[in-house]
Amino acid sequence: MALPLKDDDVLEFIEARYAGDDSTVYSMISEDFRYHHTPAIGLGIETNYINGALLVTHILNDSLQEFFKVGDRIHEINGKTVSQKDINLFGAIGDQQTLIVTQKGDSIFQTITLPLIPSQYIQNDSLYLIDVINYGENWYDYDVNILDVVLNKEKIAVHYYWEGSKVKDGPVFHFYAMEILYIDRKTDLIEKIEGLWTEKQFRDQFK
Repeated sequence: MALPLKDDDVLEFIEARYAGDDSTVYSMISEDFRYHHTPAIGLGIETNYINGALLVTHILNDSLQEFFKVGDRIHEINGKTVSQKDINLFGAIGDQQTLIVTQKGDSIFQTITLPLIPSQYIQNDSLYLIDVINYGENWYDYDVNILDVVLNKEKIAVHYYWEGSKVKDGPVFHFYAMEILYIDRKTDLIEKIEGLWTEKQFRDQFK
């Protein structure tokens, strides 16, 4: 039996995760690891802002395949042109959203009306490690402050605060995170991380 994880191990894991230290992270997760991102209310897709539009990069819910394909672009949401600074959707489940969309390889604008739905992105170990590497490459400086850790034999609850900047003397971004790390008792490796809502995320729905 491996020794149970301690507070210092949790700190080491989170530090390595945001520092882009994929070797340390890899050594602490199991082969069947899954990262369950914090559930969110949205359109059920993931996007990147590119050249004045939101590029659809991932579809979280199979039922949306009839409306979106990876590579489609969203130009307007509810009559407002999308921008890099303001692309968040707020609202309750079922709130209707009207989108102006062009399909991949097409320049014809189409109008789509969809409700906000609950969705959750789940990553395997390979995709999670890619994100770890990207974090290390994209942030100039950062700091992680562990606010609270609660341990038992199979689960570790951790609450932490993160802040960082992408360039020297640039704007500082920050967030609070609450996660549960599920531990394989036979190997003492992390087999799942589950993101939880913070109070801020709940309040953001009403903006």
